[in-house]
Amino acid sequence: MIRVCQMITELRPAGAERVVFELATRLDPAQFEVCVAALNGGAVADMLRAAGVNVFVLDVRGKWDVGKLATLKHWLHDQRIDILHTHMFHADLAGRLAANRAGIRHIAHTVHVAEGRWKPWRYIYARLCMRRGPIVCVSQGVADHHILHTGIAANRHVVIHNGIDVAAYARDDAKGQQLRHQWEIAGDEVVAVWAGRLNRQKGLDVLLAAVPLLAARLGNRRLRLVIGGQGPWQGMLEEFIRRQGPSAPVRVQYMGFVQDAAGLYSAGDLLVMPSRWEGFGLSAAEAMAAGLPVVATDIKGLREVVVADETGLLIPPENPAALALAIAKLATDPTLRDRMGQAGMQRVHEHFTVQHMVRAHEELYRGLMM
Repeated sequence: MIRVCQMITELRPAGAERVVFELATRLDPAQFEVCVAALNGGAVADMLRAAGVNVFVLDVRGKWDVGKLATLKHWLHDQRIDILHTHMFHADLAGRLAANRAGIRHIAHTVHVAEGRWKPWRYIYARLCMRRGPIVCVSQGVADHHILHTGIAANRHVVIHNGIDVAAYARDDAKGQQLRHQWEIAGDEVVAVWAGRLNRQKGLDVLLAAVPLLAARLGNRRLRLVIGGQGPWQGMLEEFIRRQGPSAPVRVQYMGFVQDAAGLYSAGDLLVMPSRWEGFGLSAAEAMAAGLPVVATDIKGLREVVVADETGLLIPPENPAALALAIAKLATDPTLRDRMGQAGMQRVHEHFTVQHMVRAHEELYRGLMM
């Protein structure tokens, strides 16, 4: 039995946390005993415990809360961990220090994003401190970015694409129609959905800047932009909605945090994802599993999920005009939406299933123990 600890910075609902949840609950129990450690908790901790996973939350109060390292070291030692797999920068920083003191021989780390913000200390840390163990990257774009900025050899990097539970995101037309009725969507109204954290990375400001430009391109078509998520720009979004007129051809509707993302996709006609940077783009894969074409920025990670002019439309980042044009192109052409949606479903089934992601990690862990 191989004892694996998945360690992450926090356990709020987000992309990296979903990957940790899937690995912790799906690794073969006949081969792997899995636990999860986190510097801080969140809703995902409760989900993991409900699934029977051993979860240890340190409740770190700040960067000077170094006494928690000793607690983590003792906990890792008591769990007799064979492999510590860290996710995100702060978890790796704390995890490596504790693992070295606890005598853990094998460490793996996953890089989840091709960071768009300039944070040179993270690259210096990687070069100096990530001296052992594989570096898992959720896309080839992330691997290329990490190699370029850290100088760590390419053969230390392993690309394992994120995977989703395809069946969980399959389109449910009955649920979709129920939600459209609940939202008072007119029969001929096109629904574009946006799901993610309300912040600069996800390009919410670019999307809102595109709304008045989009209105001029729709002709007689009406479009509802349904936004699900939480984050620091929530106030900006709510103020934008307050300024909207009731007869605007593009209506923006904010749903807050959406627990049932699959339902959101089932109610939609297309997904909009104008991110400035990503690692993979889980929302794009989820929406494609539901048969939605995707309008996304042409950036590392996302371009590996969304195939330009096949499963969606790729546009330059920071370009509201191009975003408006792409949304209007799909909103006014149901045949194109259907063709791209079908191609997206096929692509997700072939490349981005959670089963493939889990099997690749199992192979990685077995290799480390040889």
